[in-house]
Amino acid sequence: MTSTKTHLKISIKRAIALSTICIASVASPTFLVSEAFAKYGLGLPKSASSGGATRGDLPLITILGLEDGAKTLAARPTLYWYVAPQNTATTTSTTVPQINSGKSPFKVTFFLRDSHDRAAKSVFVAEGKADDSGLYKFTLPENAPELMKGKAQRWQIRWQGNGGASQVDVYASIRRDDEPVVSKAIAAAKNDLEKARIYAKNAYWYDALDAYTSWLSKNPKDDVALTERSDLVKAGLNNNSVFMKRDEQGKLILPAELDPKKLANFLTKLDESKGAASILLQPKIGTRPSL
Repeated sequence: MTSTKTHLKISIKRAIALSTICIASVASPTFLVSEAFAKYGLGLPKSASSGGATRGDLPLITILGLEDGAKTLAARPTLYWYVAPQNTATTTSTTVPQINSGKSPFKVTFFLRDSHDRAAKSVFVAEGKADDSGLYKFTLPENAPELMKGKAQRWQIRWQGNGGASQVDVYASIRRDDEPVVSKAIAAAKNDLEKARIYAKNAYWYDALDAYTSWLSKNPKDDVALTERSDLVKAGLNNNSVFMKRDEQGKLILPAELDPKKLANFLTKLDESKGAASILLQPKIGTRPSL
């Protein structure tokens, strides 16, 4: 009995301590995410590719996710990717066929797979069309299966342009973790900015990105929040192979080293997208897509 009481007291103390951490992350108006970064990655093998092809100094499409995975509190999270402006297209061995100017329609297919392995089975597929550059988002709908608790899964975006002649696949890993103390702090938060800071403090990278972007879509002049979101994205992408230095043929220069100008250019473009465009993707039923 004494042992049980002791363990109970310890558990209560830990819960109070974590609650204090969550509250502290929103208590100060001078809070900067860059000063309180947790380790966001899951430490999975970096087999994922979060950026594909190039347009000038930018990947054609970049998934906003960590190469070694990141976690979410949500059963059906909102996920983001960025499509580069078409007028920055260049012709190199790593690009899709050049588009000179104006909008050009492209097809987007979203995949959710049952694990983070490349050969994992698809459990949900949805597709749609768009024709503009910028930041896109997609919330896993009610007719899709919830993310499995505690298991890393892969999500994937397939971009197809030029009538299907060009195709780029990008993907990242995500894991749903259940943490009641964090959920309670989020429920008590007054707005999306408070939520973003709680998520960031507790290493829920995907949720922090969503909350920051939701806040900025309504408060586009909040430069502090914009800087915090930029710092969050930078923390997630600064070890991403797509932003590493490459030779003129687009091959990675070894040993791998970050190209700060390339990442800075991406962050600048991303900052121009205060909000994100919701893309309508229709579920594709009864088919198993190719890898």
